[in-house]
Amino acid sequence: MNIPIPENVMQALEILGKNGYSAYAVGGCVRDSLLGNKPDDWDICTSALPEQTAECFADYRVIPTGVKHGTITVIIEKPLEITTFRIDGDYLDNRRPSEVSFTRRLEDDLCRRDFTVNAMALSANGEITDLYGGQEDLEAKLIRCVGCAETRFDEDALRIMRALRFASVLGFEIERETADAIRKKRQLLANIAAERIVKEFTKLLRGNCADILSGYREVIKMFLPIADFSADTVRLIAASPADPLLRLAILLSKSSAEDAEKMLRKLKYDNCTLKYVTLILESAELNLTDSRPQVKRLINKFGEKDAKLIADYHLYTGRFSADLHRSIVDTIDDITAKGECCTLSKLAVNGSDIASLGICPQNKIGKVLFSLLEKVMDGECKNEKNALVQLARNSKY
Repeated sequence: MNIPIPENVMQALEILGKNGYSAYAVGGCVRDSLLGNKPDDWDICTSALPEQTAECFADYRVIPTGVKHGTITVIIEKPLEITTFRIDGDYLDNRRPSEVSFTRRLEDDLCRRDFTVNAMALSANGEITDLYGGQEDLEAKLIRCVGCAETRFDEDALRIMRALRFASVLGFEIERETADAIRKKRQLLANIAAERIVKEFTKLLRGNCADILSGYREVIKMFLPIADFSADTVRLIAASPADPLLRLAILLSKSSAEDAEKMLRKLKYDNCTLKYVTLILESAELNLTDSRPQVKRLINKFGEKDAKLIADYHLYTGRFSADLHRSIVDTIDDITAKGECCTLSKLAVNGSDIASLGICPQNKIGKVLFSLLEKVMDGECKNEKNALVQLARNSKY
């Protein structure tokens, strides 16, 4: 297969080659290219030491990104990471090698990589170095560790999540020995920072994740013990859009909003995710219909955008029929388009107006305003100042 190499990457490979060093595009860019996908990034490995690489690119901007581990970044149109061939030392914390040493041999560098599909290198002339059957595994749609799977996971337990993520995103199966090692070594995930696990899990949820969720539930429960992996839940996820927030909410749908929030905080999820999942779970307690007053209350409580997300969630969890979902979304759009009052900010009177009437103490003004808003949302009073003032005067507070 003739893999097109971007001009800036080719330029970097040629500069290193002209200076007497071997250099290759390596890893995910080769994998994605062989799959017919456009790589997001192109990484380069080379026999040149970091200082030698910097000398080769003296005419370019060079950033010492991770010199200790052999990596520098060269700006040729955009950033390119160039890393010296290396051999990893002992792994003491199931995450990073205690030390690295540099080597002149590409073979030494490839043998330390995680999976066969990520252990291929591409030269400037288009030749692929594939020592571990990566192309065969791509053809067979398999995720397989390079060498002994248990050793790979002992070295870096995050590879457990990466294996699950690649299988999900690529729609691959996990080779049996690798799968067995994932289950056997799942306890090692306790040694991995929550942020790193969440990053991989979020990517996993964007893929064809149903089989991974059901087949590796004991692994995922290591960090998300309150998740529900029942057949019904996994089936809902399989039928849902590939939205990680929606799918996370479905996984947690059997939990209370309070328990879900505690769990997500422990995993250090961002505030946006916390808000989305908790409001979704809170909405499960509401008796939602497509009546206009009910939809206005939904907008009042959650806002227009989140009201639609809630409607989507209840559609994909089977609580709303397609007709009810469409009716609610159409009603939200109609209310918004007509600028109908659903919030205190749109009410035709404010706190000063109510205070000037002298009908209630200062600490009751908010209660009066919300009572008026309820009447407006129910269609019992027009959102007009005179009408609202008259209603307030005639009411008892």
